[in-house]
Amino acid sequence: MEIHYDIFKPYVVALNPGVSYFYSENKIRAMTHFRMNSIKLLLANLLVISMHYTGLAQDISLNVIVEDIEENTGTIYLSLHDNAESFPSNNEKALRTAQIEKFDSTAEITFKNLKEGEYAISVFQDLNGNAKLDTNFIGIPKEPVGASKQTWFGRPKFSKCKFSLKKNSTISIEYMN
Repeated sequence: MEIHYDIFKPYVVALNPGVSYFYSENKIRAMTHFRMNSIKLLLANLLVISMHYTGLAQDISLNVIVEDIEENTGTIYLSLHDNAESFPSNNEKALRTAQIEKFDSTAEITFKNLKEGEYAISVFQDLNGNAKLDTNFIGIPKEPVGASKQTWFGRPKFSKCKFSLKKNSTISIEYMN
């Protein structure tokens, strides 16, 4: 219920049935301004809190260890993938790539600031320094290769090599040839 008078502009606001309060136009503006500022402050706090938790979710590290390296020459190339389309060898579409140049029988690298999700890793050791995986005439690699969770010979598939990353983790990879 509202009553409006042109001279004094008093307002009647019915909060409860049978109870009415008289407020001036300035009082209503002040109350509205206070409410709007409270809503803005609440939204700003929610934004800061969501940014904080989003930042925490993206602060996962993945330590990758390449084991049983027979030759400690060349460069080891690793690529981290989050989809089947780029896995195992499309490094332009890989989520991250890395190189390890100094190693012995094991090599280690850490991918930082990852989100929770499913990933697969492919790795090869470039023995002759041409920065690519050399294969024979039917496509079989001439240089050491491997992938996460791969225990079979043949081209790795994302669906079989993927793993779930929910917290800081370490994964070991062995060459397949």
